[in-house]
This record gives sequence, C-alpha cells and structure tokens, in this order.
Amino acid sequence: MEKKITRVREKLTDYRDDYWVCGKCKMCQSINVQKVSSARFSYNCPCGTKYRFESYYAAGMLEIARAITNLEYEPTEMTAKIIYSCNLCGLCQEMCFPLKSLHPTKIIQLMREKAVLEGWGPLLAHKKMIEDTENKDNPWGLEPGFKGEAVSGKGIKNILEEKSENLFFVGCALASTPEGQKRLDSALKILTACGIDFGVLGQNEPCCRSFTLAVGDRDSFEDKAAENIELFKSTGAKSIITSCPHCLQVFRDEYGMFLDIPVLHITEVIANAVEKKSLTPSKEVKMKAAYHDPCMLGRWCEIYEPPRKALSALGGLELLEFERNLENSWCCGAGGGVPLADSELASWTAEERLIEARAVGADVLITACPHCYSQFSQNGKMPVYDVCELLAMSL
Repeated sequence: MEKKITRVREKLTDYRDDYWVCGKCKMCQSINVQKVSSARFSYNCPCGTKYRFESYYAAGMLEIARAITNLEYEPTEMTAKIIYSCNLCGLCQEMCFPLKSLHPTKIIQLMREKAVLEGWGPLLAHKKMIEDTENKDNPWGLEPGFKGEAVSGKGIKNILEEKSENLFFVGCALASTPEGQKRLDSALKILTACGIDFGVLGQNEPCCRSFTLAVGDRDSFEDKAAENIELFKSTGAKSIITSCPHCLQVFRDEYGMFLDIPVLHITEVIANAVEKKSLTPSKEVKMKAAYHDPCMLGRWCEIYEPPRKALSALGGLELLEFERNLENSWCCGAGGGVPLADSELASWTAEERLIEARAVGADVLITACPHCYSQFSQNGKMPVYDVCELLAMSL
C-alpha cells in the first residue's frame, strides 16, 4: 500500500456551518479599534483592502464557499483568481475566531484543495512551481544538490555521517540565492556561537513543500511527507531547528503527530541562549528599527517574544513596534503563492508595510522569515535585516 501521511483529511463541507452562518459583520476587514490609534493602519486584509470588493475579503470568500458547495454556480476563472489572491496570512481568522468561532483562513485553504481536485485551480502561474517541486524537489527549479553546495566547506557536520543533537533544516529559500546564502552563513555562525551541537542534511535535504500545500495540492505535498519524516527520524536528532517559518509550520502542524521530534525556530534557540548568557553580543548595532512579525511565525506558530528577546541583546538598537504588530501584524505579501499570481498585489502589500515602518519612525526593518526578507528587499526603499544577520554583525 502506498505510504502517505496526513492529519485527518478535511473537506470544505466540514466547515459548512462556518460559511452558512457568517453574518458579514466586517470584523475580517479591520483591526480591533482598541489595538490601533490611526485609521490609516486599521486595515487587515491585503487583497480586500487593495481591490475593495466584498468577494476579496474573507466574508466574500466564505460566500463563494457556500455557493460552490450548495451547487448555486460553477467556479470560473475569476473565482480562482479571487481565492488565490489571499496570502493565507490568517489575520481574518485572528479577528473572527475569538468572537464568532469561524475559520475563514482554513476555508480558503480548503477551497483551494477543492479547486485542485476539480481542476479549476491552481492558477497557470503556479503550475511551473508545482512541476519544479515535483521534478527537482524545490520550488525554484534549481538542480538537486544546491543545498549541499550552500553549506559545503563551512565546517558543518553532515548529520547522516556524524551524529548531532540537533538537525538544522536549511530550507530552500536561504540556499537558493547568493543573498540568501549570506543570511544562511549568519544563522550557522549564530548557532555555533550559542554552543549548539548541530548538523545538516546537505545534499540530502528535501523540500518541505509548503508552497505546494499553500496552493492546494495536498496530494503532491503528502507524496513526499512520509519520506521526509522517516529521513528526519533516521538522523537520531533530538530536535529540528529551522530559520524558515514556513518549514516550521509544516513540520509542527502537518508532520507533528507523526514526527515526534520537537521543532524550533532559530529565534527560540537564540532567545534561550541570550537568557542563559551563552550568547553575549559585544558590538553595538546602532539603528532605529521596526520588527515585523511574519504571519507564519506569529499567527500560525504563535512565536512573538523570542525574536524580540534575541534583539534585546543588541546594544545600540532602538527597537520600535509597528502599529499593527504581534497577532495584528500586516502581511509582507509573499505568502499563499500571491507573488507568482499577482505580483502587483504582493508589491503593494510590502509597500504598505514599509509606509507603516516609516510612520513609526523606523529607518530599518527587521524580520525573521526569508520570504518576508525577500519581499521587502525587492521594494528597495528601506534597508532590511534578518534577526540572525544583525546578531552575527554584533559578535
């Protein structure tokens, strides 16, 4: 029998009560007024705020889900365009669930899975990414082995050849570009400075396939998942560390009950080292910076304080908060396959965040996600740093 893993497979109709009872209260369109001081930064949904049609907000997408499952109309190209305009940032669900117990982000995910199964999704712009992930085990279409090259010659143990306490999962994003590899070097430097015993999988490191899952191709995601879990278990590592929140979310939420190995974000490791004083930055990093909470790291994985604690160890850093911060953080625009399908929307979303950074007095933006970093850097209007990058500068 073919070996696959999944949590209990959910269907769109499992959430029928959610999309039938949505009262269009518009909580999915703005931040709670108690949490923000200006109307300018009260918006919470990138695609809804950009396009200003009800169908692009969560309430509209729930209405689409209701109409589709009630067989009121056949999905069209526009239907697909709308549901793939969502970054899956989760902020609508953050607003809705505490008050109404509804799951709009989950419903949008499951609509995408339904679209893929029925053939009206994903969008044409996503298909090459899926094919590249299937054929070359990475969404960028790079030749297999590029992750091994990214860590080669750096004195890092290969965990398949030399046992280590921890497995550091590099991830496709950091290894795929020269700029990403510089931040990868910073992460390796910081883990070493923290006194962490770790190894990498090198050329044998697979893709987590979070992008495949995001566009709704769960079958392709699961085809590789069981194999990945067995590989991780074979290392004998007591924990997995990753710097990519997308990898983190997949390993925690999708693999979790089958993996049985703790999965940590690198900022959690750093924060622990700072608290125990095993990491003591010595050089000042003088800048006024705002920390951006990545959607996957924050809302999806509920990691808010560790990055801030890590940054608190930096002398000279004036750390500012966005008006929309923590669980109310505005998206960078990179999630959900949106940059491929609607690059204008993705760029506009990033620009909105940089406007907000300047409004709170920041000269620099800091984040803890390689996808956020890339999305903001493409804008070119404000210096962007990764948490590990700044800490490496301070050693």
